[in-house]
Amino acid sequence: MSKRNLSTLAAATLISALLGSASAAEKSVMISVPKSSAAVPVSYTLLQLRDAIGADFPTQWTSLKVMVGGTEAPYQIDDIDGNGRISGPDELAFWANGDATLTVSDTAPATAVSYPAMMTATTKDDATTVTSQSSDVSAVVSKQGLVKLLDKSGTVIADELGNLRLEGYNQSTFYKDKTLGAYLEGKTTASGLNLTGLKVLAAGPVRTTVVARYMSPDFVGVEQTLISRIYSDSSVDVSDTFLSRGYADLMKVEHQASRLMTEVDPDAYHLAPLPRLVAFSDVTKQTPQEYFASADRSALKVVGGKPYLAFKVSQNIKPAFWGAPYLFVSPEAWRSNYSEKAGMGVAEIAHMTPDAPADFTALVGGNQWQFESGELRTGVFRWLPDEFKGGANTAAVLTQPNPFAAHYYPGDSVTWHYLYQPYAAGSVDAAVTYLNDRQLALSGTELKK
Repeated sequence: MSKRNLSTLAAATLISALLGSASAAEKSVMISVPKSSAAVPVSYTLLQLRDAIGADFPTQWTSLKVMVGGTEAPYQIDDIDGNGRISGPDELAFWANGDATLTVSDTAPATAVSYPAMMTATTKDDATTVTSQSSDVSAVVSKQGLVKLLDKSGTVIADELGNLRLEGYNQSTFYKDKTLGAYLEGKTTASGLNLTGLKVLAAGPVRTTVVARYMSPDFVGVEQTLISRIYSDSSVDVSDTFLSRGYADLMKVEHQASRLMTEVDPDAYHLAPLPRLVAFSDVTKQTPQEYFASADRSALKVVGGKPYLAFKVSQNIKPAFWGAPYLFVSPEAWRSNYSEKAGMGVAEIAHMTPDAPADFTALVGGNQWQFESGELRTGVFRWLPDEFKGGANTAAVLTQPNPFAAHYYPGDSVTWHYLYQPYAAGSVDAAVTYLNDRQLALSGTELKK
């Protein structure tokens, strides 16, 4: 070979090496996922991932690889904002039981990776039914964008996940003359909000995502964005966002879910960790544990040395106010309706356990739990019962203006984030154990930066 050819070959080799080096630039981030009894759904926005990877790194998302326990994990990226391209609000989703490593390159591969869909979405008569190869529970998306779950017999086991309840003063002139005006009640996503956008995204290897948007025709400037992520195990991860674009004076702003297991078993148990703050236990001069354990309620069960709410949905536990089994209590890590007869339940699981309110005024004025009319409600409920006069600490709540309306300013928003999880369990004890494990795995998942 001539010197000229050798020189040309050497130059070509050097250029190839330099190009290869450039194309091989990679960045990795870790997502810490606790080991638990079953894999959990993991999801982050691309903006969150970009911040962890480094905003100055020219990430090519088609190069992404997800590894869990040394094995490549199928994933999908959902176009949440509907702009038809990769952007910050879009979400990555995959399953993990143990830590995950995400690796990206600055160079797009010749062929983007793809994984077979594990789910099917079929639309008929204005409703979309979502089924999975790995679950006999199906999901139905209504024409209003709300999700319900059906067991293998077609019986509803959860309904209207993320149904937003709004009540308040829609003709208020409070900022002009401190007048609230007439009260408007009973407006919900299911009946009272106008649907402005609904998109069922493509079924994938991990989940099928539904993005729905609404506006209130009564409370001007109030909007709702509801994102329901139906996973291949038929759990539904719901982000429910209330947004005020104007001034709104409201008494109820509540995220709701209904009919959890009650169609299957009217005597299903309602289970939850013992609330840390219970307004009516202060009124009755009892601790929360004493209040729910009292003879006229008998609503407690000890599991693993800890007290939990455990009473039949059909049971009259003689609440102190308005016939609800409970209200004015602190939100906890999870709650569930569980049927011993069916050996299954459906739970509402918080991604992060809410902090306990500082006092009863903060509890009534902020986020609280209610279980009323068979509905799990979380949010603002600002009525001030006269019974509060009898409490050493609840009496202070009555120093607030009555009505104790929540005054929302332009840009104010609230988001609730829950996983609705169908599960199998042979007993109340087994259900409580499973739900504690599940919530710890969800809340322990963390994107490392």
